Amino acid sequence: LNALRRLVSLCCLAACVAASDEACEAPMTLSSFAHALNEKFIAKVGEGRAREFRPELLPARVADSSLELHLVEPSSERFFTYASDNGWNNQLLNLLCGLDMARSLNRTLIVPPFSWPRRRGPAKVSVCRLVDAARLAAVRGVRLVCEDEHGGVLGSLGALGVAAEHISGEGQPHRKRKVHRWSREGWVGRWGASSAPLLAVSCCLFWTWRLPDEVAFELYSHFEYHPALVRAARAAAAPLGDEYAAMHVRRGDKVSVDVAYRDSFPRMGPDYFLRLAAREGLPAGATVFVATDELDRAWFAPLREQGFGLRFADDLDRAPLLEALSSFPQAVRMTAAAATATITPICPPPPLPHRPCGQTCSPSSSRSSARAHPRDSSARSPPR
Repeated sequence: LNALRRLVSLCCLAACVAASDEACEAPMTLSSFAHALNEKFIAKVGEGRAREFRPELLPARVADSSLELHLVEPSSERFFTYASDNGWNNQLLNLLCGLDMARSLNRTLIVPPFSWPRRRGPAKVSVCRLVDAARLAAVRGVRLVCEDEHGGVLGSLGALGVAAEHISGEGQPHRKRKVHRWSREGWVGRWGASSAPLLAVSCCLFWTWRLPDEVAFELYSHFEYHPALVRAARAAAAPLGDEYAAMHVRRGDKVSVDVAYRDSFPRMGPDYFLRLAAREGLPAGATVFVATDELDRAWFAPLREQGFGLRFADDLDRAPLLEALSSFPQAVRMTAAAATATITPICPPPPLPHRPCGQTCSPSSSRSSARAHPRDSSARSPPR
């Protein structure tokens, strides 16, 4: 059963994963779905008109928890989508905000694929290949569909006459002064009764939408990476042993060129991470996996001097990682690899990537994770 659910999520099927049957009609078997276009091709060949066959965009279908496929009826279903941008953590926050916003309007969320044209070029990858969509669909009231890399979902809805009403996002309050944040009451009051079949918000949701602590915790408690990436991370972490700690040291562009953070990140030197390790109670001599973009290993000398056995991505078992990443577009493998590195501590749910925090967990043995991501102090955080 789990294997079939993951197959549906992985392939996306130009479909969505829903938490209930209420919004769905016309159940269809998986085999019938797979062969729908073949039947039309066979009919053309039988008529001696094979060259006239043109593949069509299949109507979007929903895969529910019973693993039945249902035709989405645009006349009764309403949708919500958004534009996403920047790195993976930013787009993950957009996803969580989008889930909450769509649910508040009783709409099905269409999750845009991950893409970052300014840094990764034109490559795209469906978010259903990065996260476990079935787990998110288990959140009460959530219905979602992952757009594929070629726009098949919006394309099929467009072919059925579904038009979008565009809503302008409000920008980034920490960069642009006097930019207000949306209120939940105002959002529902303005758009709750909208008859538009598709609402589309420009970037970026997480700067202007507040997730209350209880909602953030609910969504993060259902967030998991895709099972294939989790399996790869577990296998890759085997050289670290049965018990280890994990630390995320973000430097790179944040230290040098990002105007929003280049004043704060340089202050997070080795001493900062030593204090963080002490706060987390990491014992001297502990093995610590460091997920980092700091390639100068001499930078970590003070941590080694305190007896920590530091391990980096190059110390992981590469074979399962390469196998997991081989199906991703070349330009976004870096993002998938970074996501896999953050899975390595195997500590779900992950902390929100915008405030200093630490986490202790014990999936099979005691492991701890110390991470630091200072950002806007007014950003949302689940209870720790």
